[in-house]
Amino acid sequence: MALSVAEERTARPTLPLVAEALLRPEEEQARLLGTNLDGLRQDGRQVALELRRLVHGDLAGMFDGETSPGLALSAGVVVLDLSRLYASPALGLLMVCALSWLQSTLAIGSATKRLVVLDEAWALLSRLATARWLQATFKLSRSYGVANVAVVHRLSDLKAAGQDGSEQQRLAEGLLADAETRVVFGQAPGEAERAGELLGLSRNEQALLCQLPRGVALWRVGQSSFLVEHELWPEELALADTDGAMRPGDR
Repeated sequence: MALSVAEERTARPTLPLVAEALLRPEEEQARLLGTNLDGLRQDGRQVALELRRLVHGDLAGMFDGETSPGLALSAGVVVLDLSRLYASPALGLLMVCALSWLQSTLAIGSATKRLVVLDEAWALLSRLATARWLQATFKLSRSYGVANVAVVHRLSDLKAAGQDGSEQQRLAEGLLADAETRVVFGQAPGEAERAGELLGLSRNEQALLCQLPRGVALWRVGQSSFLVEHELWPEELALADTDGAMRPGDR
C-alpha cells in the first residue's frame, strides 16, 4: 500500500517516499485494509523504521535516491563492491540486501551459465544469515546453472567464522565439504598443516604448499591433485591486481 502511494506521487518512487507513507498513512488506506489509522500505522512501524535507517541512518546516501543512471544489472559482468563498509555494523544489512537481489536473479533461471565469485568470503561466513544463504546457493548451484567461487585468505578463516561449535563455524566447514574443487596457493607452514587436515593432503602436498611460487597452486579436484601454474592476460591482470596501493605512483 505504501509503495502504491509513492508511485502515485512520482514516476520513480524512492525509499524515503515509501518510508514516509508507512509512517504517515491516510484514512482511505486504513479503510481499504479493514483497520483504523492507528492500527495501520502500528502495523507498518517496524518496516518503516528499518527503511528509515536505510535513508537517514548509517546507510544514508546509498539507498535514498533514484537508481544510479547507467547501472546495468543484466550486463555480462556485475560487481558489487562492499569494501567501504567492511568496518561498519551496517555491512550485514547491506549484504542481506545484495544477496536478496542475487538470489532472486539466480532463481529466475535462464540458458545463461553464470559464475558467482565471492571475494573476502570470510565476511559472509561470519554472519549467520549470509552464511546460511551461502550454504544454500552452493547446494542449489546446479539447479541455478551457477558455478560458485568462494575466496578466503587461508583455510583457518573457516574455523574463525564463529565460536567453536557455532552454527557459523559448522556452515563454513560444510561449505568446504560441498566444494568439489579446492585451489590452494602458497601458505605459511602453520597454515599448510591446517590445510592438510581440512583437505586430507599428504605430507608431500603439505610441504609443497610452503614452497609454491607466486601464481602456482595445488588443485584438488575430487580425490586427485594437480600443480597448476596460472597465467593472466594483461586485461585480466588489471582486474586481479590488488597491489597497486603498494607501488609508488599507483595511488
